[in-house]
Amino acid sequence: MGGQMLLFTALSVAAIALAVVLAMTLWRLRKTIDLMERRVDEAIRQFEMTAEDLRKTNAVVRDILQHAEKSAANVAHVTEGVRGFRKTLDAATSVLQFAVVPVLGNVAGGLAGVKAAVSHVVNRFVRKESDHV
Repeated sequence: MGGQMLLFTALSVAAIALAVVLAMTLWRLRKTIDLMERRVDEAIRQFEMTAEDLRKTNAVVRDILQHAEKSAANVAHVTEGVRGFRKTLDAATSVLQFAVVPVLGNVAGGLAGVKAAVSHVVNRFVRKESDHV
């Protein structure tokens, strides 16, 4: 019975040692799994923050594009307005060139002629008066 007892004791110590080694392995495995879980959670959180930043950036880019489209439309509108104004200005310039400027030239020539005539008449009267004195 002494040999059997020694065998059972050795098997019991071996079973206890195996249980302790298994418990320590499982405990370390659990710590590793917890660490991996934290890292995966942090990676997911970072991914969510990046996705939110991209969403915000996308909204800003859309807003910028809308403003750019409105600005382009405004530029096109102003360009059309300038073209219309230029047509009006060209028409007014043509009227001035072919109608008003010749008339103004004739009026200026007429005024110069009247001035010369008045000057001549005044000079004649002044000379006659000076001849009488």
